[in-house]
Amino acid sequence: MRQTSVTPINAKVADNAGKALFATPGRYKVANALLLKVAWLCCVLGGVAYGAPALALMCLASFWQRELHKDLPHVLLLGAIGLCLDTLWMYLGVLDYGGAAITLPLGLTLAPAWIVMLWLAVSLSIRHSLIFMVNRPLLGALVVGCGSPLSYLTGEQFGAVAIPSMQGLYILAAVWIVLFYWVFNRAKTQLTAG
Repeated sequence: MRQTSVTPINAKVADNAGKALFATPGRYKVANALLLKVAWLCCVLGGVAYGAPALALMCLASFWQRELHKDLPHVLLLGAIGLCLDTLWMYLGVLDYGGAAITLPLGLTLAPAWIVMLWLAVSLSIRHSLIFMVNRPLLGALVVGCGSPLSYLTGEQFGAVAIPSMQGLYILAAVWIVLFYWVFNRAKTQLTAG
C-alpha cells in the first residue's frame, strides 16, 4: 500500500486570501502603483475635489489589505514633511501655486491641500509599489529625486503650479534625493526589524 503525503493548508493564510482585496501581494503592488498614478492625475487636474476621492480609495485599499496601521506612520511623517517642504518652496520662490495656496490669518500661506494629498499618496505606496526603492535606498532616492523636477514640470503644463526659475528645481531635486534616501532607509530598517 502506498502512502500519500498531504500538506495541510495554513488556515490563517487561506482565510486572509479570501478576505484580501487582491489574493497575492504582487497584485496589490500593481494596484497600489496604479492608484498612485490615478491620485497624481486627480490631484493635479482636479485639486482637492478629485484628489480626495482618489486618496480615500488608496486608504480603503490599504485598510482592506490590513496594511493601514503599518502605513500610518509613513502617512503622518510624509504628510507633515510635504506640507513644510512645499510651503518652503513657495516662500523661496521655487514654486508658485497661485490661488490654490492656503492663506491663513496673519498673512501665513501654506502649500495647497492637493499637493499634501500627493505626499500622502506617496506615503501609502512606500511599503507597497515603491518597495523596490525601499530595498535599494540610494538608487530609489536618485530615481525619485531626479524625477521630481519632471513631476513638477508636468504639473506646470497642466496649470497646477508655476515654476518661476528652473534653477530652483535643481535645489528641489537635491533635497528630494536626501529626503527620500532617509525615508527609504527608515522604511527598510522598520521592515527588517519587524
